[in-house]
Amino acid sequence: MKSVLVVYGTTEGQTRKIAEFIAAAMNERGVVVELVDSASVRAALVQPVHAAVVVCGSLHQSRYRASLLRFVKENAAWLASVPGALVTVSLTAARNDDQGRDELRASEEAFCRKTGWTPAMSRHVAGALRYADYNFFQRWMVRAVANKHGGDTDAARDREYTDWDDLTRFVEKFLAMTPLQEGRH
Repeated sequence: MKSVLVVYGTTEGQTRKIAEFIAAAMNERGVVVELVDSASVRAALVQPVHAAVVVCGSLHQSRYRASLLRFVKENAAWLASVPGALVTVSLTAARNDDQGRDELRASEEAFCRKTGWTPAMSRHVAGALRYADYNFFQRWMVRAVANKHGGDTDAARDREYTDWDDLTRFVEKFLAMTPLQEGRH
């Protein structure tokens, strides 16, 4: 049975958590998944044997992880030959305003230009604030940005903004467009 590659680039761990969720949701639906961190040695060993791919990338300051950009750029030819999706993880997705959507679209378009790969579908997913993991300067910067956009600035606790139900719907929609749809049991 062919599999789905779920490859991710994470900064603080929320994108890894989202990629693991996507992989588990696919497994629950009878799909074989290879889950790979783009920054790992394993990423260089990925073979073009998958029937579909989901690329999950954290977006910080309008930039994706360099390891993810490199992986997609180096594998763009075979990635383009299978159904693919780009999942962008960012706090900007939690804003739900036109400016935020425009920023996310612009970052996604730049990613596609830089890598030479255009996915069949994309999803913008809200990430998390990990105040407990930030140093003083990071906490100050994140609180300033959150304040500017009307977000939660209480650094006493972490916040997770990811909509897990929406991610489940994304997985179902993605699988419906893959050749795996007929072969699932």
